[in-house]
Amino acid sequence: MARSALATPPARLAFSVLSVIAIGGYNVWLRENVETQLLIFGMLLALTGLPHGAVDPAIARQAGLWRGVPGLLKFSVGYLALSVAVLGVWFALPELFIVPMLAFSAWHFSGDWQRYFGRMPSLAISTAVITLPALFYPAEVLAIFAVLAPAGSQIIVDAMVLLSVASSLTAAFCCFKTQQSSVILLAELVVLFCAAYALPPIAYFTVYFCLLHSPLHLNQSMEQLGLAETLVYAVPFTVLSFVLGAGLFLSLPDIDFSFQLMQVVFVGLFALTVPHMLLIEVLRQVSQGKPG
Repeated sequence: MARSALATPPARLAFSVLSVIAIGGYNVWLRENVETQLLIFGMLLALTGLPHGAVDPAIARQAGLWRGVPGLLKFSVGYLALSVAVLGVWFALPELFIVPMLAFSAWHFSGDWQRYFGRMPSLAISTAVITLPALFYPAEVLAIFAVLAPAGSQIIVDAMVLLSVASSLTAAFCCFKTQQSSVILLAELVVLFCAAYALPPIAYFTVYFCLLHSPLHLNQSMEQLGLAETLVYAVPFTVLSFVLGAGLFLSLPDIDFSFQLMQVVFVGLFALTVPHMLLIEVLRQVSQGKPG
């Protein structure tokens, strides 16, 4: 049974406030300033987006998945090898890559609400979060998928539009059906919906990923590890992620800069997210298997 959401963490309220500021700031000051948008996106990735996965080695160590320097090296090599394999699938069969990417992402992001609504309502929410940009900005989303998976881009965007309506209605029904739903949590979902309408896809993704999803995971990591250990792992592995991203950027064909950037951001983040998601699911299964 889903837990009551009455004890909502302050981080969730902070997200709603920051998102409203971001919506206003984008539409008043940043709409035409692409360079500043990219700078802010890079800063947010460095501060929250990448660090929330960079602490995975520490989380795995605490769970007993590796010990000592040799264990860290084996874990890191395996993590990197899985990421490279994901990149290889995308380079070889991008159309085959996209649908699992969206499905895995929806499953992973549903964890942001599962504590309060249960798996299925949370999955409806995360599916809406991922697909709503296709409803409000179909041309922009089509342009993104035309870069990521040219052959199937129109079919994917059309399917996302249908999913956005179905998942949003399902999420709304489930949320209002849930007893003692937190006003703060419902306000968060309304703000997310408004952000999907008021912000173009990449800005909207930045708001969700860097201001809600990643801070929630970082907050949980700091509760488990403490601030010092979190920083010890987050800083070097975040720097390594940027270095790998730069290498991927330089290895891409000489095409339009914005196209290259989209490929690095979406494909690169997902390549890192696959081992992250697998680790989180393994640890969740382990924790659920422990006696009360």
